[in-house]
Amino acid sequence: MNSLVAGNQSAFIKGRNLVDGVVIVNEVVDLARRSGKECLIFKVDFEKAYDSVEWGFLEYMLKRFGFCEVWIGWMKACVFGGNLSVLVNGCPTGEINIQRGLKQGDPL
Repeated sequence: MNSLVAGNQSAFIKGRNLVDGVVIVNEVVDLARRSGKECLIFKVDFEKAYDSVEWGFLEYMLKRFGFCEVWIGWMKACVFGGNLSVLVNGCPTGEINIQRGLKQGDPL
């Protein structure tokens, strides 16, 4: 998995922590303040990846990385499409048809 995920990405990789990015940003801001020099820092994107993954692109990338058709079929059965419900105050909602993105906590 480490060969597929960049070193600056921290989620879902053993030995990396999801808050690593936040800690790094905090250190950069502290350094900028201490330096006394003018600087510009802006947040480009902290959007959750599972909200924006296009399934066609995911399938394309699985093929490009050499995953076999059987494995891709398993992934499609588990990830692409389907229905889910959300817990709101401990009570499940009605079923929602998902058409895009990944389920929260999905290691993809």
